[in-house]
Amino acid sequence: MSFPFRQSPQGLRRPIWPRRFTPLPLLAAIVFFAGCRATGPQLIDARTAFRQGDLQTAAETLEQLSQQRGKLRTVSELDLAMVKLAQGRSDEAESDLRLLRDRFDTSTRVGLDDAASLAVDDTKREFQLAGYEQVLLRSMLAITALASDSGDAGAYCLQAQSLANELTAEAKSDSEAKTFSIALAPYLHGTLREATHQNYDDALRSFRLVSAIEPSFLPAAEDIARVGDGVHSRSGHGVVYVIAFVGAGPQLIETVAPTTTQSLQIASTLVRHVSLNENGDDESDNDTIVLPTIAEVKVPQVYVPPTQISAVGVSIGQGPFLGATQPLTDVARLASERLDAEMPWIIGRAVARRALKEASVSAASNMIGLNGNAASIFQFAAANAWAATENADTRCWSMLPREFQVLRAELPVGKHVIGLSPLGPTGQAFSASHQSSVEIVDGRNTYLFVFAPESIVSVVTPAR
Repeated sequence: MSFPFRQSPQGLRRPIWPRRFTPLPLLAAIVFFAGCRATGPQLIDARTAFRQGDLQTAAETLEQLSQQRGKLRTVSELDLAMVKLAQGRSDEAESDLRLLRDRFDTSTRVGLDDAASLAVDDTKREFQLAGYEQVLLRSMLAITALASDSGDAGAYCLQAQSLANELTAEAKSDSEAKTFSIALAPYLHGTLREATHQNYDDALRSFRLVSAIEPSFLPAAEDIARVGDGVHSRSGHGVVYVIAFVGAGPQLIETVAPTTTQSLQIASTLVRHVSLNENGDDESDNDTIVLPTIAEVKVPQVYVPPTQISAVGVSIGQGPFLGATQPLTDVARLASERLDAEMPWIIGRAVARRALKEASVSAASNMIGLNGNAASIFQFAAANAWAATENADTRCWSMLPREFQVLRAELPVGKHVIGLSPLGPTGQAFSASHQSSVEIVDGRNTYLFVFAPESIVSVVTPAR
């Protein structure tokens, strides 16, 4: 077993453990955290209920979790807002998401040497949304505003795009910047500007941005051509937009990953950073840091629950087939790309955490007077017990869909029954059609929001 050491002025090599990592209290934490076990309602219960269409049970479970003070409170609030929207409680969903947006905006970013994270594991860090999730939070606010008819959808779309531009400018790599390019908000903004029958230039810019972000989204070409001609819809017709939340969204599960050269370099920087913060910025003693030899560490991994649904088929009642929803934003891909970009830092924090813990164990052994075989046995047992209590941070916004998909259809003015069918990979419906009534108004947009994690569980229409 190896430990991080510092060369002292007297020439002795002593373990590094910052004052905040006092050994004996930290050793006591081993027993405390090893004894913690989850009881009561669980997020997995809410996720399962939601996928099966039991929205009431999902909401009740998340309500309980969101009222508890703990690490799952914020993610439960995010998921609860999604369930409320699926239940048609769009006003509440908008209010909840707005409060969460403000909370995230005012929260302090967690530093790389965060004491709680390096003392226990990443689950002790304050939960923060990933950059792409922050953009999607504002996009979801736009959707809830459309569903509640609050009139703020356009402003939320602009907020989403402004944040995406800001995050892209700050990105440390092209791969990271790519995760902030999300087509959902620009698309919604384009539909809103087109519906004014005046701001076609704004709509054109938005749809061109959608096409640039998602070249595979073929309907964008039709949107660009239509607004270029300055025509929203034919006289005596209006437009229905089907916004579908398709597939069970990406989740995080625990796995192990090997250490890499890059992650070890990050770990060395973190250990030195913590040490200098605690012991002063004087590096004149030429500190030497030796990291422990670790082959692999616990990390989160993106897991997308397999589901049969690929799209939502849209028809006029049991009659003419209007088409299938098309993928606009692939949330699962964004989650994977984001985690890949952050993985070296996740592994680096885990290695640095192990180094500081092992140094604390060694120091504790010296403090209680152990030496020889007794010291080795104590250090081996304590370090391994501590490592066993670590967990990867698997908190995430799990009620987001696998994909946001859309379909636009121009229909004659009047009431229509829209048939919505879950389609499998071959394009065939695999369960009964869901019927929803809409009223088409001349020259206006009507939005249908379809929640289909495994099959169609809910359809929400804005109140007129």
